[in-house]
Amino acid sequence: MSEKQTDKKTTILKTALQLFSTKGIASTSMQEIAEVCEMSKGSLYLHFKSKEELEESIYSYCFQLIRESVIRFEQESHLTPKEQLEAQLEALLHHLLELREFLKYQFMDGAYLTKKNGTGNCLQDDHFKMLNWFRLKLESIYGTEIEPYAMDLVFFFGGLLGSNLRMLFIPGLPLHTKKMSSHLISLLDDIAASMIARTPEPLIPTELWYPWIDEFQEQSSIQRHPFLITKEMKDCLKSITIDQQVYKDAFESIHILEKEIVDSHPRRVMIQGMIGNLEQIPELQALNSELREIISLYSMNV
Repeated sequence: MSEKQTDKKTTILKTALQLFSTKGIASTSMQEIAEVCEMSKGSLYLHFKSKEELEESIYSYCFQLIRESVIRFEQESHLTPKEQLEAQLEALLHHLLELREFLKYQFMDGAYLTKKNGTGNCLQDDHFKMLNWFRLKLESIYGTEIEPYAMDLVFFFGGLLGSNLRMLFIPGLPLHTKKMSSHLISLLDDIAASMIARTPEPLIPTELWYPWIDEFQEQSSIQRHPFLITKEMKDCLKSITIDQQVYKDAFESIHILEKEIVDSHPRRVMIQGMIGNLEQIPELQALNSELREIISLYSMNV
């Protein structure tokens, strides 16, 4: 797919998202989307074969937009794990607030509940990755003392976050994402401190969820996010001795990789080219191979 076609597809997605947010999916026609995009209906169908395909692409676009903005803070090494988590919560709340009208119509139309696009396993994997990522994040924030209660905290915080997200749909309620994220972290601190001080019996003991994690990891298609790999690449480059020009070229290739990954329509050829540029550095070979394996997960169009 050419850069011009990619830009046009992104324009269609943004336009459709705006119309769906204003009128709802059921009340928005493909003809109307085409008119706002200043193109013919036939040209629109060249990019999306049906309204259902366009809708699914919008879900993917929104999910990727949120995911990339949240995971990017994992690279902010100057932030503590707790500061990273608070920034990630703020980014999540900010994006959901922007998408509030669209999400509201999903529930009104029943679109979210009736989607049958065969992505169940992917969603299950994403849900598990989120739980396990958050468990590890908690342990990095509160230390080994929290390990017996990590999964208890994961589910507690999930319910707390869900309740706060519902506030986004209350008409006229003044919402401040930074204040909300700070408040959630304070509550998390209080609960974690209480558990560590009281040492109660965990609701979900480690002997139950450790085997569950091991079993699920063996059965699922879980793979690391590309940003985590590129971060490790940069850390590796900083720790080895190589030619200065090779070092600069490698960092530039990684920078281009990261820009492509966060694009709504990453270019496979560009990403493969940047990975190829990094193959000359032996210390990056294992990470290069890992990155190649997960490219197909990000719907990259040739």
